[in-house]
Amino acid sequence: MSRNDIIDLRETSPNRWRAKYQGNYGVYTIKIATDGKTRGDFSCSCPSDYYPCKHIAMVEAAIAERIAKNAGAQKGRKDGELRMPDAEELLKQLTHEELYNFTARLIKYNPDLTNAVFLEFSEKIKNEGGNKYIPIIRTELADIEPSDDDYYDENEFYIDVLDKWAEKAEQYLKDKKPQEAVLIAQAYIEEFAHWLRETVDDDFIGWIPETYQSHPFEILKKAAADPRVNARDIYDYCMKEMSKEKYADLDMADCFNDLLMTLSKEINPEAFIELQEQLLGQIQDKSSYEAEKILNRMIDFYHRRHQPKKAWKCVEDNIQIDSFRRNVVEQRITQKKFSEAKKLISDYINRRQDSYHSKTWDEYLLQIAQAEQDIPVIRSVSYSFIEDQFSEQYYRIYKSAFSPGEWPEKFEELLRHYDVKRSFLANHPGADLLAAEGMAERLLEYIGLHLSVETMEKYHRFFAAAFPEKTLALFRKAVDHYAENNTGRTCYERIVSVFKKMKKIPGGGAVTADMKAQYLVKYKNRRAMVEVLNRK
Repeated sequence: MSRNDIIDLRETSPNRWRAKYQGNYGVYTIKIATDGKTRGDFSCSCPSDYYPCKHIAMVEAAIAERIAKNAGAQKGRKDGELRMPDAEELLKQLTHEELYNFTARLIKYNPDLTNAVFLEFSEKIKNEGGNKYIPIIRTELADIEPSDDDYYDENEFYIDVLDKWAEKAEQYLKDKKPQEAVLIAQAYIEEFAHWLRETVDDDFIGWIPETYQSHPFEILKKAAADPRVNARDIYDYCMKEMSKEKYADLDMADCFNDLLMTLSKEINPEAFIELQEQLLGQIQDKSSYEAEKILNRMIDFYHRRHQPKKAWKCVEDNIQIDSFRRNVVEQRITQKKFSEAKKLISDYINRRQDSYHSKTWDEYLLQIAQAEQDIPVIRSVSYSFIEDQFSEQYYRIYKSAFSPGEWPEKFEELLRHYDVKRSFLANHPGADLLAAEGMAERLLEYIGLHLSVETMEKYHRFFAAAFPEKTLALFRKAVDHYAENNTGRTCYERIVSVFKKMKKIPGGGAVTADMKAQYLVKYKNRRAMVEVLNRK
């Protein structure tokens, strides 16, 4: 990792920096609020699990170096050497008129300077019959092209315009000027939605981080908690604005509802529920994901208002939602209302048009059957879990449903079933069954019939102690076949790994030494194999 891999570093607003870094998995975007000494907020788009990741400290160091370099430009020069003039000192010498004329002239030809002036002095802009920030943010968004490399990296598409205005709104909240923050957030919401619908391709929206849609709503939520703000105004704004077509199919539609849920708790709880019921009424498929989202909002709202009975009624009345039905089934089982639980399960299974259903429902049936000691159901349901793949948990349950006298016959039947279907099943369920039964000698014979390095590595521990010589003989046969048919350093490393397992078996040291000597002669032309065997 090197600072040379920083391909862009800029101060986007006072004490807020953005860097682009060429990493192992593409270009990362790093954002840091710092004056070069003290770190504030930060983020990095790299996939690292560490927090903070290594790129934060690296970019911080680069920022400190940049600040120090700029500060030192006026110092440390030799006597008589021309110095770079100090721009700040020069500005102090200008008259108000000179400074105004200079700035006004540059603004005409420099959109970035125009935007910076609006951002810095936004509080002084007068409202003229509407939200003063709407035309500003609209104009800035109109200048953005989704393919602009300045905003796009390998993973995500960043929108500096919205970042800057969101930061400004957050600063207004800290400065106890929440009304300005509200205006910025509302303009952000309206113009960003318009820009997404009119300018950005649907496929490209997925590259834009979801936080861009949710951030302005978080600002409104914070502002609504400030006593200087009339929360009812924000509530009314949401109720009026969210019905516009431009928010359809955007995450903003959910963000409006989530904010309303917070505001409605005190302002108008009945109206919030009525709104959700209206939205639910517009959905034809009441078992759909969209319906589930609305119902979950209602349930969450009831819980926030400490109305658990209403929340639970919402669940019970909508068991067409699979997750709700599961909740009700679990409650009925807890209450030992097994007949009701079984009917809910059977209704669900019968309603499906295909034969497949989630194993979760079978787990419920098995749980009920165990509670009722219903042996036939325990046998049939637990068998369904081990029919196509061995599971020790369900094998134990299946076995418990037979008497000691019955089990040997059922065991042999299950083993034959696995042998018949073995070519269609993953792994070796017959071997797993023999291991679970502790049948070391039969397992040894079984592995001999299905011999490979994989089966020996997995199952040798079940019979090596009782049959060390036979185990080593099978190991040797499996490894010889593997060595003959596989090449490459990875394969040779695996052979050495198997040797280590064999050495733990009595007599294994002598066997592996003999095998190694044999391989060094037989495969002397495999240079990598000779190197790996001699190195280990």
